[in-house]
Amino acid sequence: MIDFRFIKKLTLITVFLYGIAGHSAMAAETLYCGDGILSAIEECDDGNFINRDGCSSYCELEDMTPPEVISVSIPDGQTDVSTLTSQMTVTFSEAVDPASINGNNIVFKQFNQLVETELDLAENQTDLTVRFLSDLKGEKDYSLIVEKIKDVNGNIKLDRFVTSFFTGTYIDIDPPNVVARPEGGLYHVGQSVSLTAYDGELTFSDEYIDEGAKIYYTLDGSTPTSHGKKYSSPLSIKTNSTLKYFGIDTKGNKSRVITQNYTFTCPEKPNAKKVSDYPECRVKECGYGFVLKSNVCVINLGSQDDSNYKANAATAPLFGSDTPMTISTKPALYITPEHNGVIPRPIHFVDRLGGTVIDLERDTLITNEDGTPFTGYLRPPNNLYSKSFPINFGYSFKSIFHLEADDGQELSFSPKISITVPFTDRYNEDSPITVFTFDPLTEEYFALSPEMISVNEAGDSVSIVSDTTGTFFIAQPGLNYNAIVFQDTASHWAKNYIEQLYRWGHVKGRSKGVFAPDEILTRAEFTKIALNAIGEEVDPFEDVSDSPFFDVPLYAWYAPYIKRAKALGLIHGYPDGSFKPDSPINRVEAIKILMQAFQFDLESVGQRTDNFNDVQTWEWYFPAANFAIQYKLIDGIRLPNGTIQYDSFGPGKYMKRGEMAKLAVKAIELKNGTEK
Repeated sequence: MIDFRFIKKLTLITVFLYGIAGHSAMAAETLYCGDGILSAIEECDDGNFINRDGCSSYCELEDMTPPEVISVSIPDGQTDVSTLTSQMTVTFSEAVDPASINGNNIVFKQFNQLVETELDLAENQTDLTVRFLSDLKGEKDYSLIVEKIKDVNGNIKLDRFVTSFFTGTYIDIDPPNVVARPEGGLYHVGQSVSLTAYDGELTFSDEYIDEGAKIYYTLDGSTPTSHGKKYSSPLSIKTNSTLKYFGIDTKGNKSRVITQNYTFTCPEKPNAKKVSDYPECRVKECGYGFVLKSNVCVINLGSQDDSNYKANAATAPLFGSDTPMTISTKPALYITPEHNGVIPRPIHFVDRLGGTVIDLERDTLITNEDGTPFTGYLRPPNNLYSKSFPINFGYSFKSIFHLEADDGQELSFSPKISITVPFTDRYNEDSPITVFTFDPLTEEYFALSPEMISVNEAGDSVSIVSDTTGTFFIAQPGLNYNAIVFQDTASHWAKNYIEQLYRWGHVKGRSKGVFAPDEILTRAEFTKIALNAIGEEVDPFEDVSDSPFFDVPLYAWYAPYIKRAKALGLIHGYPDGSFKPDSPINRVEAIKILMQAFQFDLESVGQRTDNFNDVQTWEWYFPAANFAIQYKLIDGIRLPNGTIQYDSFGPGKYMKRGEMAKLAVKAIELKNGTEK
C-alpha cells in the first residue's frame, strides 16, 4: 500500500534539493570554480554544470603571481666585463606594466654611486634594455637592482632582485679634450697661450690632465697634422693669428681640430698713471714699453725696429786690450765662433734710444745654457710694458727690462756684467730699491741680493750686477696699478676681490693668467681656500697615510687640506663616508663652512632684514646665511648681465669662483675688524 504522505514528503525534499542544486548552477562562477575565478566556460551549450550530460567545463583562473626576472644578458658574478659594454638586457617572466619601469624601481650602481641609465621596454613588455649613459670604469663592481615591478594585472614584485658583475681593464676609446687658455678673442697685449689635454670634460683640475697626450698645432690657419708642430711650451701670440690644434692620446684616440682666433688692437694705454708724477706716457705699439727721459716720453720700439740688427751689428773685438770699446750706434753685438765665448776687451754698450747700458769686463766668458761657448748676437735691454706680467703685490715697478740673446736662450757671464737702466717711474729716495727676476712658468718673483743693486747719484737710473740674461723688475714698496693678475678678470665685477685673495696668497688661478671667475667651485677647492682664509697652514706635500674619506685619494693635491679640515671639524662628508671632492659646492654649504671656520657669533645679528623669498628660517643653513647676508658678505643671485636679484638668494645654486672671492675677502676683513 502506497503511503502518499511519504511521496509528498519525498517530493518536497526533492524539490528542495533541486532548488538548492539549481541555485548552485546559477552561482557556478563562484562556487564551482572557487576563489580567484576569472571566468567559467562550458564546452556544450545547455548551461548546466551539474546535470551530468557529458559536458566538460573548466575555469580560467585569475593571475595572482608577480613578475620575475628570469634572465639577464650579463650573468650574475661575471668578471672581466668589457668597459666598452654600453647596455644589458633584463627578461621578465611575463608582460610588465610600463609605468613601473622607471629610475626608482631599476637602479644601476658602481659600488654605492648611482650610474645614470636609459630604460627601454620592448613591445612584448617582457624584454627590458638598460643603457648606460656613461662609460664603465675599469676593474670596478657594478650592480643592477630591480624591485617593485608590476605585471599588466597589477601584481607587484615585492622582493628585490640584484645582479652584479666586475669590469676588466679600462679600454680607452675617448679622445683627449684639448683646452686653450686663454681662449681666442680680442686682446690689447700679447698672450701666452697654453694648450692642455684632459681625459674628459673635467677640465678644472690637474688631476684630469692626460699626461701622455700629444698636441699638434698651427698658427697660420692651416690644418694641423701629426707630422707638424708639436706643442711643448706656452705659445707667445702677439699678432692676429688663427690657432688650430688637436690631441692624440697614448691609445691613438684623436680629438677633433679646434680653432681659436686671436685678434689684437692697440688703443692708447696710459702707463703708471696712479703712481707716477711724470706726464702720462701713452704707448700705441702693442707689447712695447717706454722710458721716461728728462720728463719726455720716449717710445722704445724694441724689436720692432731691429729687423736688420744682424746686418747692422758691431762685431766684438778679437784682440786683447784694457781700453773699453764703446758701442753706441749699433743695435747688437756679434760674438763670432773665433771668440770661443770670450770677449778679450772691455765693452761699453749703450742704447741711446732706450737709455740702457751694458758693461762687460775684459775676458768675459759668455756661455749657453748647456755650458758651451756662446756664438751669436747680444742685444741691449728691451724695456717692457708692465701689463705683460702678473702683479707683484706690495711693489711699484720703476722699470722692467729684458736682456736676451738672439735665439732666446739664457746666457751666463763670468765675471758678472753690469746693466744700467733708467727709471720709468719716479724714484723715491726714502724707500729701498728691490730688483726681481721672474719665472714665466711658475709666475714667481725672486729678489736679487741688495749688494747687486746700486742707484746713481742723480736718482734717475739703477745699475744691476748679474751673471745671467733674463727679465728684471726694478721696484720699490708700493702698489703697482698697471699689472694684470688674471687676463679673464680685467672687466669682471669680482676683480678686486680676486686680486686681493691673490695678493694674500690664498688663490693662484686655474692656469697661467686664468682665474675662471664664472666657473663652478669644487668642494676640494673651497676647502683649501677656507683653510687659507683662517690662516691655517697646511703642508701641500704632506704624506697623507690615512685617507679622511674613501673617495679622497692619498696622492690627490687636496688630500692634506681635506684631512686638516676634517680634523678641525669644518667638514663632515656624506653619510656613506664620501666627500665628493670634485663635486660642486653650493652657496649655503660654502657659507656655513666659512662662517664656522671663522667662529663668528651667528646669533649676534638678530632677526633677518632681507627680502629673499627662497631663504626659510627653519632651514639648517639659515643662521649662517642670515649672518652673511646682514654683513653683506654675499649678494643675491647675480644674473649674467651683472644685475643682482634682491628677492632671490639661490641657496642650492652652485658657488661660483668670483662669488667665493668676495665672500672670503669680506669675511677676512670682518674678522680682522672685530679683533682690533
